[in-house]
Amino acid sequence: MTSSSDLQSLLKRIERATSRLEEVAAKHAEQKASANASVGSSDGSGASVISADAGADSKAVLEYEAMVKPFVEKYVELSNQIGGVVGEQARSVLELYNAQRNFIRIAGLTKKPSMEQLSSLIIPQQKEIQQAIDIKDKNRPSEYFDNLSTVAEGIAAFGWVTVSPTPVPYINDMKDSAQFYSNRVLRVWRDKDDTHVEWVKAFLSILRELGAYVKQFHTTGLVWNPKGQEPSDALQSINAGSSVGSAASPTSAGGAPPPPPPPPPVFNPDVSPASGVESTDSGPATRGALFADLNKGGSVTSGLRKVEKSEMTHKNPSLRAGGTVQGKSQPAGSKQPVVTSAAPQRPPRMALEDNKWIVENYGTEHLTIEATETKQTVYMYNCKGTTLEVKNKLNSIAIDSCQKCGVVFDALVAECGIVNSKSVQIQARETVPSIQIDRTDGAHVFLSEQARDNTQIITAKASEVNVSYPFETKNQEDDNYIEQPIPEQFQTVIKDGKAVTTIFEHTG
Repeated sequence: MTSSSDLQSLLKRIERATSRLEEVAAKHAEQKASANASVGSSDGSGASVISADAGADSKAVLEYEAMVKPFVEKYVELSNQIGGVVGEQARSVLELYNAQRNFIRIAGLTKKPSMEQLSSLIIPQQKEIQQAIDIKDKNRPSEYFDNLSTVAEGIAAFGWVTVSPTPVPYINDMKDSAQFYSNRVLRVWRDKDDTHVEWVKAFLSILRELGAYVKQFHTTGLVWNPKGQEPSDALQSINAGSSVGSAASPTSAGGAPPPPPPPPPVFNPDVSPASGVESTDSGPATRGALFADLNKGGSVTSGLRKVEKSEMTHKNPSLRAGGTVQGKSQPAGSKQPVVTSAAPQRPPRMALEDNKWIVENYGTEHLTIEATETKQTVYMYNCKGTTLEVKNKLNSIAIDSCQKCGVVFDALVAECGIVNSKSVQIQARETVPSIQIDRTDGAHVFLSEQARDNTQIITAKASEVNVSYPFETKNQEDDNYIEQPIPEQFQTVIKDGKAVTTIFEHTG
């Protein structure tokens, strides 16, 4: 028989097991309730809406705030000190930061979406990026245009969320693009206002820290949660307005973002591409009739109409002038082709605003500017086939988004810059300290004898760049202009732990 002590020991073990089971059951119920609270309530369509605070304590979100937010706040503070359009643009950058923070939070709770779903999820970020670019485009005459351009070029780095498998190099490329304009800001304001110097440091720090964050947490692309909720839940959350913006930034009153564009139409060989109307005949029958006609041989042309002499262009010069031959009158019920008008072009404009000459939207014309002060600048934008002559000495010239244009100037105090252009030629009659060429295909620089030994040429993402200059020899009869290409290809090797880059030369 079992002793009383054995029974008491058995009872204690049963009591401990029962208590443990109760604790496990209680903990399981607590975790289930917490999960339901984090997911949120259903919106009635079967999809759960992700609450605004779900996933906010994840390491990816917390590190994003710790690494990027301090520099965003510093940049916004300095932008507000400068004021005007710079402060207005900074508000878009702040909203973009908040939108991306919430996007990273949602990614940690959601499975990887399709491209169509992703395009809807990033709409809040795209809206702020476009807003910052629009502010720059609408304020070209502003004295802060270089500040606005710095942000407009660099803000695209926040688009890393759609780049894989190399988002970090993409961010670095956008940072380099921003530095082209930030260098201008430094040259103009370094001796005038230190606020702009600190402003440049703050904005570039945002891009630097953003690259460091992405390298640490999203090396090959944005990290999603394979075991998370369906992407439709995140879309429902955005439509419900719970995941757009953080607690620090109120949501916009514009409502839910518009739906993504429909997918491209499926190709149908039996549908006319011009009318979009399906043929009444079946596909195989139509193709069979076509091959049957081809097999007729010479009789296949029996149904063609004979061209009358009055319709022959070689006998009627007036028809050649018109470009098209008018056939016989068409029936009243036949459809006429629809001619679409070309997109309206902006009117050409050349004006002096403060100390800045604005030359934009010109075609094949010859223009002349006479500078009256050395602090004046010239900004040439969106011109095609234009020749611009600048007389007298002035501060600088900028050529932006131009094609097949030529600029001739006497002398510059600072620099001549070319960006986003094609087939551009510039000529310095006297001196120019620096020439910067960025994102340009085809540029030819003509230097005078004075500028030949005192000009530095800086290129970035440029191709087909050549420089011509006078070359003196002992025999004056042999003196002429020499044309030299700017190197485009480089080779880098690692020596003693350091990267050594030299010009790549072809030998054969």
